[in-house]
Amino acid sequence: MKEYLYGLRQRTGRAPVIKKLGAVKPGMEQTPFIYKGELYFAESQGADDVCPVQYIRIRNEKTGQVSAPFGLNRYFASAYATDEAVYVFATSLRDDKPMTMYESEDAGAWHDPRGGHEVCLFRSADLANWEEMTVLHVPEKRLWNTSVCYGDGRYIMAIEVRGEEGYPNPYIGVDFTTFFAQSTDLVHWEMLPDEYSYTPARYNACPVLRYTAGYYYMICLEALPCARYAPYIYRSRDLFNWEVGFHNPVMMWGGRRPPCQAGCRADTGRARPARISFAAVPLPRYQRPRGPRFSAVWRMTTTRRFATAPWGCGPIPSAAKSP
Repeated sequence: MKEYLYGLRQRTGRAPVIKKLGAVKPGMEQTPFIYKGELYFAESQGADDVCPVQYIRIRNEKTGQVSAPFGLNRYFASAYATDEAVYVFATSLRDDKPMTMYESEDAGAWHDPRGGHEVCLFRSADLANWEEMTVLHVPEKRLWNTSVCYGDGRYIMAIEVRGEEGYPNPYIGVDFTTFFAQSTDLVHWEMLPDEYSYTPARYNACPVLRYTAGYYYMICLEALPCARYAPYIYRSRDLFNWEVGFHNPVMMWGGRRPPCQAGCRADTGRARPARISFAAVPLPRYQRPRGPRFSAVWRMTTTRRFATAPWGCGPIPSAAKSP
């Protein structure tokens, strides 16, 4: 893994404005997909009166109709649709011990049974009958969220990874790190070498991966101070050399709070994308302090306008090559 570092003389245009229109619905992981001309969501759903354990369901956005539960005790669902079938991916439990996160002030005593060693596939042509199979088994890594796209003649899966006890790995750094797998048919998968990962230097979770115009674009959550998280965007041609988007984070909270479509308390309104001065270790743009006494300090922390490429990133240096 190599990360492109920006120079102080890099130049960029103004940050694009992104409008937050509200959450589609409250809940856990939700992946939109189009199948046979209809918009659906693959949703991870916690235990409720429909099913006593964690499960996956498919929801038709237009009609609101939901499928019967499937993928019991599988977590962090994502989806990919072809003309013939829908493929839903989820990860297994590591063990059957109870979740104890946040139940005490001692984080060392917490236990999280999620993040097992398997990626499971659920395939269906009618969204009612699902064929289940295990497509990856990686005992030396704990697997969490996944995201699948097609690009450059193959399918690529981004996998959020945490280290497993007894398997030290220099490519797994701050929880979490994103690794990659490849497939030609969405069924048979193999992990890419660990060098193809991003990034051990920072918290890098919940990947969403897409491919367009010769680049893989990935959005992940990065950790900010005070237990806050924001989406950051990166791109790569080869999953080894990575550029960090210059106008990160992509979106921050703020603005008005009208109700979302499902009545949840989503943060909506006009997003204020950050303008950051160092893309290698991006920092958020906090609210501007009021009053003249802060103006000098604010001028020091406000970004100058840097960079060249239309999306806000410079070219990958020729010295940064794949292994």
